[in-house]
Amino acid sequence: MERSRASFNSSNLPTPAPEAETPSSELIGELAHRVLFSGSLDEKLRLQPLRARDNGPIETPASETRFGGGFTPARPENLNFARDSRSRPSLPGLPGLVNDESRGVLLHFFANHELLAAELMALALLKFPDAPPAFRQGLAKTLREEQMHTRWYVDRMRDCGVEFGQYPVSRYFWDAVSGMECPLDYVSRLSLTFEQANLDYSLHFGKVLAEAGDPESSAILHRIYRDEIAHVGYGLKWFRRWKEEGESDWSALKKRLSFPLSPSRAKGNRTGFNEEGRRAAGFDEDYIERLGLFERSKGRTPNVFYFNPDAEHRIASWPRPFHPNQSQVSITRDLELLCAFLAKKDDVLLLRRMPTDAHLAKLKRCGLTVPEIESLDDTGRLSSANLIRQRKINRLHPWSIAPDLGALFEPLGQASSGDPARKTWTTDSRSLFSKVEQVRSLGQWMGISFPCESTDEINSALGKIRDLGFSGAILKRAFSTAGSGMIRVNTEDSDGLSPLPLSDRVSSEGGLLVEPAHQRVFDFSVQYQIESGVARRIGLVEQIISPKGAYRGSICQIKFCKDLDSGLAQFLMSDALPHYEDGSPLNQDLGKWASSRGYEGPLGIDAYVYRSPSGKLSLRPICEVNPRYTMGRIAHELRRKISPGHGLKLEMVRADSHDRNVDSPVLDEKGRIAGGSILLTETLAGSLFNARISVAKSFSRPAPPARIV
Repeated sequence: MERSRASFNSSNLPTPAPEAETPSSELIGELAHRVLFSGSLDEKLRLQPLRARDNGPIETPASETRFGGGFTPARPENLNFARDSRSRPSLPGLPGLVNDESRGVLLHFFANHELLAAELMALALLKFPDAPPAFRQGLAKTLREEQMHTRWYVDRMRDCGVEFGQYPVSRYFWDAVSGMECPLDYVSRLSLTFEQANLDYSLHFGKVLAEAGDPESSAILHRIYRDEIAHVGYGLKWFRRWKEEGESDWSALKKRLSFPLSPSRAKGNRTGFNEEGRRAAGFDEDYIERLGLFERSKGRTPNVFYFNPDAEHRIASWPRPFHPNQSQVSITRDLELLCAFLAKKDDVLLLRRMPTDAHLAKLKRCGLTVPEIESLDDTGRLSSANLIRQRKINRLHPWSIAPDLGALFEPLGQASSGDPARKTWTTDSRSLFSKVEQVRSLGQWMGISFPCESTDEINSALGKIRDLGFSGAILKRAFSTAGSGMIRVNTEDSDGLSPLPLSDRVSSEGGLLVEPAHQRVFDFSVQYQIESGVARRIGLVEQIISPKGAYRGSICQIKFCKDLDSGLAQFLMSDALPHYEDGSPLNQDLGKWASSRGYEGPLGIDAYVYRSPSGKLSLRPICEVNPRYTMGRIAHELRRKISPGHGLKLEMVRADSHDRNVDSPVLDEKGRIAGGSILLTETLAGSLFNARISVAKSFSRPAPPARIV
């Protein structure tokens, strides 16, 4: 279709008649009544001269009592609100806007928004006849400009071959604003929310239409953009007059908007964030910065994420209480923001300690958007004032299920009671995390590993390991994380086992595992999602493990075997990785094992390649199973957020390692990290740990030394 040409531009668009006391002019109440109750589009959009004076409270059939629940404005039949959003076309993007019909669809969206704004302004004028005269005069002026905007869109879409009402129209603006109970509600919901968002949409699509070769439509969008600055400024002036004295614009608006509205609706979706337009409307820098960082779902029911890396310690203690030590408290407090990178931007993250705006801004500049954050109180619980209590929740996503989550999540009454995070804790739940029980259930995949509950059993296991040619063995507690809870022993030690910690506490946890101390040459994890008894593979991640077996970080290369020794790479590709494919026997056994214990959710398995006593490369398919999120999963998800064609290394570093705690990100043209490094977490008072990512085309490795672990 040929691109249409119209005879007007931004300088010859029609304008409303000047305000004057003439026989044909109308009062504010008459204008509002006509716009709200006329079933004719021409009558709704007629630009009648407006009298300079206000008629104040009026006796009209449109008395306030008529504006109860279910009230909607009169409209022509073809513009009645759609019952089903699925019947509406999607918003066109740049590739489609070279076509007239697609441009008409875009303008159809905008025309309905402008008409809704005019109708809502008319409703406010009729609902609040006792509002200050200056407010009503300004609102009537704004209403008349919305009439103009609608007319411009209707005329222009007709040039594109589209008639207004040709497609179903949304009622969302009406439902979100029409329940306003005072003028402050009006300026909060319409002026400072939907009209503010149009500072982004009108500027963005004005540029997009110009790029698509449609200067006429672009001129309309830019003219409307200038008007919207004034409309938002008008609302901001009255908002500041009516909000509580001393309260900031940001905190006042956030508090005033009730769910499902929030400041996130005051920003464009998939557009740039227009700081300059907001400055022109009168917002201060603090408000602009906070709005730029704020995220909340605009319709999708959010998931809720929560970081509890000490879950396995709590599980080990259950049903006794658990008292974390300083290191465990620091890990939880310092690294909890990492859960943000598992979430979508319209999910919710529960935090004990709020990050600074400067840190959130740094992450956003690097393409790492953080979801909405809700703070926990000093006891680590949801306070009574926490807005998430009032919202519908899709699913709860703790780092790990744990015995104490029921109390934490109990206030979230709208979340599904069938969610695994809400289930009553049982011995089956506990067995998921016991490394001893994992060996008993999945022993065929875990290699040489002996569950032991007595000194005699430990002695016997050590003898068997010695007879197999291993000079060392590892004693591993049933519940431990990140390499903790392990002791190395010499199988040829003749002094006996008296120093070994086979205490009552260890026995109550289910005893110990005794395993060979392998000469490990390559550590990796496999990330799964367990759904309906099926283990779906998410990805493969290389692990950085210390010589003593402690977790230090993860690497996600562009290709998993990139830059590895050729012999090791060949072994992985032919002998190791096929075990982890969807539908493999190992994969099926994992799904059945988790399902038999009622578990669904994230799961990671640790595995490694080692050299046998004969020097041959061998695979331990499963070293341990982690039925929870893992740092490997964090690294995998972060890999999706950086510049394509680059790998990522995630490391845990000490907060006092100043030489490693300096940000040096290199960004690509789309603002994604393409090199350098950045701290994901923040060094605050008392911080001991940080999480750091580095990004590069590849991460070279020296020939791996044998780690006997």
